[in-house]
Amino acid sequence: MARVRLRNICANGAARQNQLFRFGTYSSPRGGAIGLLFLLCGMLLLTGCGSSGAQGNHQNGADAPAQLGAVAGSEAVAQATTLAQRHEESAPAPAPIGTVSYYESSVTLPVYPFEQYQSDAVDPDTNWPYKAFDYERFELEAPKPQNRRFRTIVLENTFLELTILPELGGRLWQVVHKPTGNRMFYQNTVVKPTRWGPGNQRGWFGLGGLEWNIPVIEHGYEWGTEWGVLPLQHSPELASVTLFTPQDGRPLNASITISLLAGAASFEVEPSISNLSDKTVTFDYWQTAMLAPGKKNSPSAQLHFVVPSAQMMVHSTNDPALPQPGETFTWPQYDGRDLSHLGNWNQYLGFFEYPEAHGPFVGVYDGAADAGAVRFYPADVARGSKVFSPGWSDAIPPSNYTDDDSSYVELHGGLAPSFFEHYTLPQGALVSWREVWYPVAGIGDLSYANEAAALSVNASPRASSTAASTTNKANKATDTLDIGFYPTRPMDGTLVVELANEDVSSAPVQASPDTPFVDKFVLPHAIDLKSKDVALTIRFEDADGRILLLYQP
Repeated sequence: MARVRLRNICANGAARQNQLFRFGTYSSPRGGAIGLLFLLCGMLLLTGCGSSGAQGNHQNGADAPAQLGAVAGSEAVAQATTLAQRHEESAPAPAPIGTVSYYESSVTLPVYPFEQYQSDAVDPDTNWPYKAFDYERFELEAPKPQNRRFRTIVLENTFLELTILPELGGRLWQVVHKPTGNRMFYQNTVVKPTRWGPGNQRGWFGLGGLEWNIPVIEHGYEWGTEWGVLPLQHSPELASVTLFTPQDGRPLNASITISLLAGAASFEVEPSISNLSDKTVTFDYWQTAMLAPGKKNSPSAQLHFVVPSAQMMVHSTNDPALPQPGETFTWPQYDGRDLSHLGNWNQYLGFFEYPEAHGPFVGVYDGAADAGAVRFYPADVARGSKVFSPGWSDAIPPSNYTDDDSSYVELHGGLAPSFFEHYTLPQGALVSWREVWYPVAGIGDLSYANEAAALSVNASPRASSTAASTTNKANKATDTLDIGFYPTRPMDGTLVVELANEDVSSAPVQASPDTPFVDKFVLPHAIDLKSKDVALTIRFEDADGRILLLYQP
């Protein structure tokens, strides 16, 4: 897979990091014609500047292996280095299983008559047109919803079905994991304006799916507008859809290319933001994923937020036991509460990874549904990572955004590290990057994920029958691990467990998105998975000896 990253095109050496021309990963053929188009546009920009220009850079933050941690002795370090070198940068291209298809359909939804409460406005700070919503009049008049039909675009292969709503913010509304029937995203059954959104706009639809928020925070202005659509059926093995903001003189253009390969249970998202104005533009870009993995369209108390950072910063909360906006807290444990589990939440809470996104992944896993979702991304470009939930024991009532009792959690990703910071793009510049998203199922929980696979690692609740059990509830030590392995495409290979750089247990693996691997691994002695000193490494090697997953807690 070809990768090109261009930096510092026509940029002064003293320019700040977020003022550089930064192109995300260009993939061939995965990135498709749209990725190539933006790459060529970048080359034209480069030709027009008088700088020596582009630098090839393969240090993609999203492709870096899991940190191996400190180990004693030069031999151990050498072995760790060898493993890291053998670790593949990305998942191998899937062998085509069937084909991938693109087609159009429609969906009928109850819709509150939002247009009659909207008026045209322009944000003077961003020179951006938007529809201002009169929520007070809407609430006073209490109109009833009426059915309306919307166009949908569908990408489908053996494992996944993706549904896009171009008329309602160009959002990726749903992803269905076909082997289980699980849905990845929250899917509201009604189009209902809310009091939320940018303060000068309001009316945001909590419609669900993956939406694109530009040019301001709090869902941007484009969540309800109709986006342009450019579908491409590249071949029987690759299809993509590019969605783009209206071409009406806005200073920025946002385009999102969603691609699906035959034989893959993951899909790619390539955002590209270009500055069409004659001056430098400071703006916000965030993606909001409203998630409710499984079949119930609501998370359970067992939902687990998997965010690989040790510290967070509060954006907003109504929980008096938590720090205030702008203050930090430890993760996942804070003041005796494990905030990585939704059932331990009280009121609503939104927070950012601090000081910026760790990468290369974030995810959620709902143990009650045995289903989850993964976002794999380059944290050196998309430097913001945010979590939000309406809460649990004293949550925001669903009546604020829907007409049933459904609910959701959110994962956000942005260019700036938080809502308190912004991104700056010079005149004529473009920023683009590549992310991989996928649903997960059948492995009980989530501990780590990359582009190739998701992994769960937990202390087994049962004593081993082949070795004397040393499981001890007091010190949380165990000699038996429950390991789950969910690949994003069919894979054969070996799952290996190491302790102190020595292979101590392994098992042959034949797994696919419809048949994940789950088994117990017995260790020669007990370990504490929560200890910072645990010398545990788990790797998956394919039949050719390539390490496609490398993990250490």
